Amino acid sequence: MLGIFRFLPFFASRVLPSIVIAFPLLLAGGYGIVDPAFPKSVAVVVLVLGAGLLSLGFYMGLAGIAPEPTMVSGERLIIQRHPTMKPAYARMVWSIPFIVAAGYLLEFTQQPYIFPFVPFVIGMYFFLKGVMKYLKNQHITYTITDRRVMHMYKFLWLSTKEIPVARIVSISEARSFFEILTGRGTVVVATGIGQQQVIRIEEINDPSPVALALREMMPTT
Repeated sequence: MLGIFRFLPFFASRVLPSIVIAFPLLLAGGYGIVDPAFPKSVAVVVLVLGAGLLSLGFYMGLAGIAPEPTMVSGERLIIQRHPTMKPAYARMVWSIPFIVAAGYLLEFTQQPYIFPFVPFVIGMYFFLKGVMKYLKNQHITYTITDRRVMHMYKFLWLSTKEIPVARIVSISEARSFFEILTGRGTVVVATGIGQQQVIRIEEINDPSPVALALREMMPTT
């Protein structure tokens, strides 16, 4: 029984979101299969898409976890962050009016299929963008220690980028209008000119404390 209670938080954070994301597509695809008036080709595509998202979500939720850096002797962790899920959720929410409009045009009007098809494609574009952003953000870790700044991404492969704190020459914050409203932003850490000399701590909640902590560790001249 204790093992079940220990599994529940993992299930809620890793497995349940994949079920919630894929369920509307599986439901719509299943409805299209049994409804004679629904185009079977569209129903099959939606059903396969839902099954694919469910399988991908299960795999990424169970096998792919946010990477944790290996600390060297005497190294002290200062801050560890992950990208916020707000942009992913926003894209999924934006898709709802288009998908609902497509369903209404298909079921309750006599319009040609091209009319529901266009909002359906637009809605699925936003929905899939949100899903991919959600799945990707689950596997990104930003770590700041007293010695280095690290960006780590782990899914099918591990990608690590780090710069020493002693070589930092500039720290800046970047926020769009909507990021200011939602309390998120990006901290840009640079040790020189060029992409290899820059780490972007992107789309994190409340980036100001992160920037402040880095400024306090900048080498003095």
